[in-house]
Amino acid sequence: MKEEKFAKIGARIKKLRVEKRWTQTVLASKVRVDQGYIAALEKGVYEPANPMLVALSDVFKVPMTDINPDLVIDLSYLREIEGKQKEFFKE
Repeated sequence: MKEEKFAKIGARIKKLRVEKRWTQTVLASKVRVDQGYIAALEKGVYEPANPMLVALSDVFKVPMTDINPDLVIDLSYLREIEGKQKEFFKE
């Protein structure tokens, strides 16, 4: 089950990389990892951790969910921050 999920994510990463006409080495340098890690991601050996998803989405200029569609992003903390911002900026 995980292997299929990881393989789909890897295929998305490879597709995005190929569309940019980048080698694995070029992508690796852009996200500051070694080429072997990119190869392993593309093969579905690993699921990229959230910091790597952020880096990949940044270099590919796509949302993280384009790379991992099963990603659940919890934004509930923003409500708490928003309240504190309003308090902070009161005149």
